[in-house]
Amino acid sequence: MADDATAEALYREARTRCQQGDIAAGIDLVQRAIALAPDHARAHGLLGMALSSAGRYQEALKSLDRAIALGSTDAYGSRADALVALGRLAEAVESFDRALAHDPDSVTDWCNRGATLIDLGRASEAAESFARALALAPDFAEAHYNHGNALAQLDRHAEAIASYQRALAIKPDYVDALNNRGNALDRLGRLPEALESVDAALARAPEHIGALVTRSVLLRKLRRSAEALASCERALALSPDNIDALTVRADLLIDLERFDEATTTLDRIVALKPDDVAAKWNKSVVCLGLGRFREGWPLYEHRWAGAKGLVPRAYKQPRWNGERVDGTLLIWGEQGLGDEILHASMLPDAIARTSAVVLEVEPRLVPLFARSFPSVKVIGCRPELHAGRIDAQEPIGGLGRFLRTAWSDFPRRERGYLVADAARAQALRQRLADGRFIIGLSWVSKAPVGGQSKSARLADFEALLRLAGCRFVDLQYGDTREERAALAREPGITVERLPDIDNTNDLDGLAALMCACDAVVTVSNTTAHLAGALGRPTWVMVPHGFARIWYWFHDRSSSPWYPRVEVRRQRRGQPWADVVASVAREVSVFANSVRD
Repeated sequence: MADDATAEALYREARTRCQQGDIAAGIDLVQRAIALAPDHARAHGLLGMALSSAGRYQEALKSLDRAIALGSTDAYGSRADALVALGRLAEAVESFDRALAHDPDSVTDWCNRGATLIDLGRASEAAESFARALALAPDFAEAHYNHGNALAQLDRHAEAIASYQRALAIKPDYVDALNNRGNALDRLGRLPEALESVDAALARAPEHIGALVTRSVLLRKLRRSAEALASCERALALSPDNIDALTVRADLLIDLERFDEATTTLDRIVALKPDDVAAKWNKSVVCLGLGRFREGWPLYEHRWAGAKGLVPRAYKQPRWNGERVDGTLLIWGEQGLGDEILHASMLPDAIARTSAVVLEVEPRLVPLFARSFPSVKVIGCRPELHAGRIDAQEPIGGLGRFLRTAWSDFPRRERGYLVADAARAQALRQRLADGRFIIGLSWVSKAPVGGQSKSARLADFEALLRLAGCRFVDLQYGDTREERAALAREPGITVERLPDIDNTNDLDGLAALMCACDAVVTVSNTTAHLAGALGRPTWVMVPHGFARIWYWFHDRSSSPWYPRVEVRRQRRGQPWADVVASVAREVSVFANSVRD
């Protein structure tokens, strides 16, 4: 009995020392208590918590398991915390569940459970966990904040903002809530408000690295690249190895066309984080855009993990090695219509190295590609994989690593490599021909990334539309009625839409329509690739900054992919109307030369 009393006294003294922050003394005292009373459940639980506080999580786990074995249900929450520290998150959630089964009113366990679920990517369950905590403690700012984080993971950004607002109503100087509210506003496209929220965070905590990086991202989207870079450099001055800051810095340097510094930064990211495929992918497009093909193509293979939303086809056959295939080579499309058309320029080279080729592409391209490559079996891409013979397979974007490793590898095909329906093109030409020079127009990109930056308004084309002796045809996919109607109110400006050609779904008909035109003027979109591949005289206007895709290259006014395409580049801050005005002068000269 004396030992039990002494053990209890030691336990109480150990608890006091731990509460005072003297963890080492607490551990020593509670271990002495356990030596006297090995089955003292609360002492084992206290030892586990003290060992966790000392960062000795594996030992802590053993003590907490012993406490639980002795009947201490209070130890489940501490056990879960130790499991989180050890990275055993799924087990931690199970332990939190045990703790909450015994004490469903533990706000701390509900919150810690929610935070663990967020780390596991189980955001819906996390949101429910924080909601339970808030039902018990509605004025708990941290729970509102973390509830917002869970909602943001679920892309419920308006609700996330409301949660951050509630946290800020309780705790106005909550810097992380201000920063994450900025992130959520960004996701909703409310950039000025997002910047205001992040600036408020930095006013309270000027060295908050996360807020500095968020501010850089927002300023980049607002096309304030120099300010964005300055904010990023401030973050890196505080934390030189911060991967998020380095990643944004690389993006900004690419936007500013400071490519050597960008690749150095990307190399730094990979040195710090060798498995960072996004950095390798970004470096690939920089190198390819500079014509450094031998360096860029191998890195381009990281696109499957580095580019968002890009999923490879699950073929199990070996990838092509660039050598002769005595059998069937399956080539499958990737990255959307424009990329499939562009990379199809390499098909003649691939065909020459194989006995047979099966080409799997976006279904809208099948008629056009089947006519253009008669020796190839062209099939539409479906959810199920091709069941025929396959001896080797290759994504169409991978052909370049064997077939375009130097500028000299690009053949000059003046007439293009796609073949429109000649009868259909001739019939369309007869309908349109009235002595005027026929110009096809396209002005919008619907690309999910960068589409807005690549897009102009039809009204921006006014300088071109006022050229005398020209007829203008709408090649733009999507509904253009409002823009064309607005222009039609101006005397003498008409852009015609042919009702029997579906510019979105009938790509074979659109190709014929392009061939009925004398020239095409377009922004960087599918129209640009289709016109170029058909060998039509084409002017492509590409944006300044991050939306300029690598295959237009960084310093060329013509395209090696499409010999009859002229590439015209928007300068930083230059309105599209100014770019169009410059192109209009060139088109006028070209039209006059054709008439002469």
